[in-house]
Amino acid sequence: MCATGSEQRHRCATISRTQASRGVHGGVVSSGTTNLGVVFIHGLFSSEKTWDTFAGLIESDEELASVTVTRFAYASPKLRRFRPDRRTPDYNDLAERLKTFLHFEASEYDRLVLVAHSQGGLIVQRYLARMLNDGQGEALTKIQGVVLFACPNDGSDFVRPLRNAWWRSNPQVRALAPLDSEVKDAQRTVLRQVVEAPEVGPAMCPIPFWVFGGIEDNVVVRASAQGVFPRVFMLPGDHFSIIEPDSHKAPAYLALRERLLDTEPSPSSFPQFSGAGVMRG
Repeated sequence: MCATGSEQRHRCATISRTQASRGVHGGVVSSGTTNLGVVFIHGLFSSEKTWDTFAGLIESDEELASVTVTRFAYASPKLRRFRPDRRTPDYNDLAERLKTFLHFEASEYDRLVLVAHSQGGLIVQRYLARMLNDGQGEALTKIQGVVLFACPNDGSDFVRPLRNAWWRSNPQVRALAPLDSEVKDAQRTVLRQVVEAPEVGPAMCPIPFWVFGGIEDNVVVRASAQGVFPRVFMLPGDHFSIIEPDSHKAPAYLALRERLLDTEPSPSSFPQFSGAGVMRG
């Protein structure tokens, strides 16, 4: 039985996560490798190419030699489709696609860190909420952390004109409205059953979240970047340049690099995070 206190809770929860990941669950399957896979998830009207700079820096970093970069791509068309046989996927569709991706295309990794930009962070949260609502919390134990860059946790007024014009039928644009009910429902689930989770179980799985915003971002302002999370860390840059570090010394790269170096397979790495899943210090 786990003792009380945030450090003991996370120490016990980590042991539970390690034990659970040794088996095969309904979501992500443990392959027995020791590699760390970083899954990059892009935002609205973007593509996996948006992560080229980050990927290049990671792949040239000798201290991250055991880290493998993989990218989750999905349809987010900027132009309206004039084909009745096709539609733009909504967040529930994309959450299920992410589940499939992690199960089959990322199964070789023993540990995972999900790194998302903008809308990508909402897709990650929808995926986690749906997994927990389906009682698949133990299938999430390979996920050792989630990093959000400029995620519109409380929506964005910047895209309001898009919702009223060309893209009003786009479900991804509609979901970016401030305080969207489905987005907020998913976040409440993530806060209670992931960020504040005391242990691994069918309806919960403790996963640290690291939330970053851009100091010059007018698309996702600081309050929205933080959302329900206890703390947000501000980085130089706007909504797009925040994920375009120009060197190994760029603040955004150093922030992600530290998270990856802290992601160890042993339970000893977790006490440096508080019970709310944020950095101390």
